[in-house]
Amino acid sequence: MISKKTQLTSADIHILTKELNIELDSARIEKIYQIGERILKIRAHITNKGSKDLIIAPNFVCITHYTYKAPEAPSSFAMQLRKHLSGAFLRKISQHNFDRILEFEIWPRQSLGHMSERLKPLSHIEAKELRFLLIAEFFSNGNVILCDCNRKIIGLLEWQKWKDRKLGVGQTYEYPPATEDPMILDYTRFKEILKCDKKLVVSLASDVGINRFYAEELCLLSGFDKERKSSDLNENEIEILFSHFKKIREMIMNERPKPAIVLNENDNPIDVIPFDLEIYKNLRKKEFCSFNDAIDEYFSRAESEKFEEDAGRKFSAKLEKLQKIEMQQRETIKRLEEKSEEFKRIGDLIYQNTSGIEEIMVLIKKERDSGKSWNEIKKNLLSLEISGIKVKDIDEGKGLLILED
Repeated sequence: MISKKTQLTSADIHILTKELNIELDSARIEKIYQIGERILKIRAHITNKGSKDLIIAPNFVCITHYTYKAPEAPSSFAMQLRKHLSGAFLRKISQHNFDRILEFEIWPRQSLGHMSERLKPLSHIEAKELRFLLIAEFFSNGNVILCDCNRKIIGLLEWQKWKDRKLGVGQTYEYPPATEDPMILDYTRFKEILKCDKKLVVSLASDVGINRFYAEELCLLSGFDKERKSSDLNENEIEILFSHFKKIREMIMNERPKPAIVLNENDNPIDVIPFDLEIYKNLRKKEFCSFNDAIDEYFSRAESEKFEEDAGRKFSAKLEKLQKIEMQQRETIKRLEEKSEEFKRIGDLIYQNTSGIEEIMVLIKKERDSGKSWNEIKKNLLSLEISGIKVKDIDEGKGLLILED
């Protein structure tokens, strides 16, 4: 069974980077939002194209056509990004080596010249003018880091620490330990890597650096059992494997991909691919004009549905809470109405017997003025009936006079 893709591969990011550079040419950053806990939305304005939303999530990045609802109040990280980047221009988007790391070079002013000019290496003067570097990492839990021109970290989505690197404000940003870059790998190095005593698919994925998915595709194209040990390959087999490896590499480097979403037998999306693959030859595919649009449809639809489900759950929880409050308030109103009726009845009784009550109060005052104790007063009054009213009890401690008619 083919497992569903949950994050972009290094090859995906390599291909997507070219499209993003074209689509976001001379883009001016308008607003930045943090959606949920780990997703950033960067709204950028492009001359003659209008505003577009760039989504940076822990597992994917793309220009989206979906609506990611902004929170009512911006997060502290979003406010920090707005402070430094609002009104600035994207100069260049690049992938670090063949890692799942994207770097956005951001200038405080619009750079001049065509895109081809802007992609040239920075001169010494240009490097000084470079104000900010926004780095997005798409491995582990993902992260977004804002650095100054010297790669000093100004702010980041999450502080992280590994045994070989640490990400925190004030520190210099360091890349993860270097791995093999398959885009520049030659036959000699390829052959040397395969001398290890690992399964072929594992060696290709981890040591050659093309990830497990393309490693399985390579084994399938070459006709080799992916479970066999890579050290068992002879010279001829290594040459066959390297020949197919170069073809895959050329497809990755091709500037005109044939993107599609792969559907399983139930028509559910299971992968988004930049070009046709042998491993999916028997499955139906939905083609797209750009790899970005395919990624957007594959990941953003799922995220959008997730946000709708989360919003639905939050709405239901809030509605349930409000309904509970309403029920409590109704019960309180009912009790108050009952008390109101009781107090009204008591008030009516007091009004109807005002003269008798006043007589009793005058009598009590006279008794007290004559120096009698409360026990004596109670004894005298409990045997009397004045204007049809009897004294039931006197609680001098609480100041209560209890009557009955």
